[in-house]
Amino acid sequence: MQKCKNCGRDLFVKIPEYEKELTVCLECGEVGSIRFVNPSILKKYANSDIVK
Repeated sequence: MQKCKNCGRDLFVKIPEYEKELTVCLECGEVGSIRFVNPSILKKYANSDIVK
């Protein structure tokens, strides 16, 4: 199970935000992870000089 890096607790909630889903600690509000619901939208940012 994921533990919060800020407070050490393991109580999280998933919050939808536009195309992203945030995993947030219920104790201190620290964002544990950010996940894109539809990763195909990231392709418009791909640049051959940056992504290898």
